[in-house]
Amino acid sequence: MRIRLRHGATLILGVLATHGLAVHAQEPGAAWLDQPTITSWNTGTQDIPHAPRVEEAVNPRCRETARPPQTDEDRQVRDGWWDLVGAFQGRWDMLVVQGAAAYDGMCRPMQYQAFVFVGGRFAGTLAPAPMDSRTDGALSHVTLHGPGQLTAEYLRYAESDPRCCPSRITHVTFGIAPDPPAVHARSATTSPTTGAGDGDRSSQAPMSLAGTTWQLVKFEGGDGIVRAPADRSRYTIAFEPEGRLSARIDCNRGRGTWTSDGSSLTFGPMALTRAMCPPDSLHDQIVTHWEHIRSYVFRDGHLFLSLMADGGIYEFEPVTPSQ
Repeated sequence: MRIRLRHGATLILGVLATHGLAVHAQEPGAAWLDQPTITSWNTGTQDIPHAPRVEEAVNPRCRETARPPQTDEDRQVRDGWWDLVGAFQGRWDMLVVQGAAAYDGMCRPMQYQAFVFVGGRFAGTLAPAPMDSRTDGALSHVTLHGPGQLTAEYLRYAESDPRCCPSRITHVTFGIAPDPPAVHARSATTSPTTGAGDGDRSSQAPMSLAGTTWQLVKFEGGDGIVRAPADRSRYTIAFEPEGRLSARIDCNRGRGTWTSDGSSLTFGPMALTRAMCPPDSLHDQIVTHWEHIRSYVFRDGHLFLSLMADGGIYEFEPVTPSQ
């Protein structure tokens, strides 16, 4: 039995399992993405669905990553017992807000959904049921193209795909009927990820990062905003054996620890020098994000570090000995 109180407060009666996460909800699934014609699940008159119930207490460390409401639309989603994850996207009187009901062990959102609003009115969701990170059909990115037009990308995993690297992506084009506003899928196109096929993957998790050194190319946030350093060589990470690392973050240098298991990656606290960096520096952002890095992948010779809850991705290029 479970009684859910105001947001963030949960009473659970019974014995909680110490591992895993049990969720009672409709299976996310990806079959809808492969239909020749996608039947709309949004009517324009429906209420915002409530978050599915979870049987285990949400890790407080994960819940701390949720952002506070900033708009009326945010508050409507929060009132449905969803945690707000990632940045909202808004333009042309449209707003897309993502919410999660739970998290996995690496604080990635589980049972999450994307909610579309037009003129402050709820227009529907971008999937017929909540989704889980790193599973077939998981929503990865939303792009607003103009009034009443958006596209969404969904990761497609084959049974043989590692969790880091889906072999396909489905792009769905959505339109929005005007009154009442309702989101409807118009078309879906599935294509292999770059380099996939013939047993090759453009993305793969290496066995170990030990002995490699990288410099920052750019950061792309979950809201699509990109920040790039003026001088890449001022932002470097050197992964040393036995789980130690050294880093340069603009005007400061530091030492810390790292651990990995498959494609997961965790940074320990880092001891940094305390020089004051210039106003346009990425220093403060990286220091804030440091302990929220949760996974890594190689793609086309570059290293990508992902933040929890789809908060953004840091792209690094290798540093050669001559550098």
